[in-house]
Amino acid sequence: MMNDTEPRFYPTVIREMIRHENDVINHRIMWPLIGQGLFANAFVNADSEQANVVLVLAPIGVLMSLSAFMILYRGYHARGYLQFLGDEAKRGALKEENLPLFGWPPHRIKGWRRKAWICPWIARLSDVLEPYFFLPGMLILAWLFALMQRWTPFGEGIVLLLAAVLAAVILSVFCFLWVWSQSRKELSTNQEVDGEPRLFARTNGVL
Repeated sequence: MMNDTEPRFYPTVIREMIRHENDVINHRIMWPLIGQGLFANAFVNADSEQANVVLVLAPIGVLMSLSAFMILYRGYHARGYLQFLGDEAKRGALKEENLPLFGWPPHRIKGWRRKAWICPWIARLSDVLEPYFFLPGMLILAWLFALMQRWTPFGEGIVLLLAAVLAAVILSVFCFLWVWSQSRKELSTNQEVDGEPRLFARTNGVL
């Protein structure tokens, strides 16, 4: 059976997929900025007159920020997985059935993060300063600060510190749960799924 793509072109194909994933991440960063801008405008207008509206807008702002982070975080892992596949392709160890059609296929090679990432949740500590981490984190921090200012009797400095800690905890728990849920779909190349011994079928990236 002939391959869809010759193995010597695998690194080129994956390089293009990484470039596409970077473009998608950049576009997704704009979505929370636009949506949060609308909510921030409503928050400022309602701040002095409608306290109840503010208490509704702030939780919605946190949820919107967390939703944006989920999309960006998945793209972050998709790019990391493609980089792993690219390294495998350069070594000549990548099989065609493991070459996906998109960055984050339904099933992935088990333990792919171990070779390059410092932990299952993040590749490098410096990545927390990248927009896909930093922007949702700052938005969640801002909304929590606005919300806790009304719910707590503390000064602004203490409220800011509490909001920062709570934002970090929320994102950390989310990352842990998301990676845990996704790791259940990581399979060894010889593991059977639905009676099929291969990890991937080369049709739409699904088994």
